[in-house]
Amino acid sequence: MKINKGEKFDIIICGCGCAGFCAAVAAARLGMTAAVIDRYYAPGGILTVLGNNSIDQFNNPFIKGNKMIITGIGWEFVRRLQKDGFAVIPDMDAEYQNHAQYGVKANPVAAAKIMDDILIESRVKLYYGQPVVDVSLNGNEISGVIISTKSGLKELNAKIYIDCTGDGELAYFAGASCTAGDGRGTFQPGTLRFYPAKESQEKVCCFGDNMNHVKMDPTNSDSLTLSEIEARRMIYSQMANGESIMATAPASAPREGRRIAGLTEMNSEDYCSGKVFEDSVCYSFWFIDIHRDGEPAIIKYIKHDKTPTIRLSSMISKDLSNLMMAGRCVSSDRETNSALRVKASCMAMGQAAGTAAAICIKDSVPAKYFPIDKIKSVLDMSGAIVPGLSEIPSFTNSMK
Repeated sequence: MKINKGEKFDIIICGCGCAGFCAAVAAARLGMTAAVIDRYYAPGGILTVLGNNSIDQFNNPFIKGNKMIITGIGWEFVRRLQKDGFAVIPDMDAEYQNHAQYGVKANPVAAAKIMDDILIESRVKLYYGQPVVDVSLNGNEISGVIISTKSGLKELNAKIYIDCTGDGELAYFAGASCTAGDGRGTFQPGTLRFYPAKESQEKVCCFGDNMNHVKMDPTNSDSLTLSEIEARRMIYSQMANGESIMATAPASAPREGRRIAGLTEMNSEDYCSGKVFEDSVCYSFWFIDIHRDGEPAIIKYIKHDKTPTIRLSSMISKDLSNLMMAGRCVSSDRETNSALRVKASCMAMGQAAGTAAAICIKDSVPAKYFPIDKIKSVLDMSGAIVPGLSEIPSFTNSMK
């Protein structure tokens, strides 16, 4: 089979959802030649293409004083949307009623356009509608990714690759160790967004409602085909019962897929207690939230000022020397994954991964030997909020 040779980059990011978008921008702003690949013809993933327009959660409402725990590129993006009237930012200091009250509501169409603008301004090379279908390997190193284009298959090459596909597809194609769902074939159900026939006059709309609990296995194409058919049948049943629906998102949004094995694996005890590690590079503040088909969800709320953190070592593959990851496919147990999968946390992870990859390349060190003090300093200078920055230790990658 003929595979055309394509461009070479410093960093290639696979997946341009909330995590991939921020990873690409962060890397490019640090002087890297960066490319981002996505199967859809728009950035934003679940936020834009699949229409789930709530960006949760940038704050910890239980902190005294400044409650913001995530800023950086993700917050810059939200503020640009707000400036143009396409995002509603709630009062982050409001008294806590529930976690959902702090979600930023964005117009999905405008969100995709603003993401385009920021990516292009940052000189990121865009490969929309050109999904990764395979990888080339050289020992335990990825030497290239193969994408499907309108002109045939093409191979792109980079020094470091970041998997932001959500379902860990790049890592899986490369043979990296992964865990899928509960490890026994069960996954959280997905949601299919639908659009009411009545037109909204608001610039920021909720994009209708969602058909919740669509049973799916996001790691199996045949299973997904059947899931999408069943989701449309569920929508049709509502229409037959009198509900006015004019359209749906092109696919159902998954809640979980594969989790890639990292140098470390985050666990829910550390997450919920807000433990800070030497390599904690960003925060998250969503609760344990495992949806189940036909059963009540497993919910464990976090209601204290100890903000959960995310480790850089959990964003670096233990099997492949030049593979990193950000978003819901990072190395974590299932409970932790159900919490950190939300969009604001993915944005923070993406910026951290893109920054770390760029610094490792500049310092000519493998990803697993990341210089944590420098990475934290650069994240801080770029406007991100970094756990334990004032107490950065001088150390060489203690993974204990």
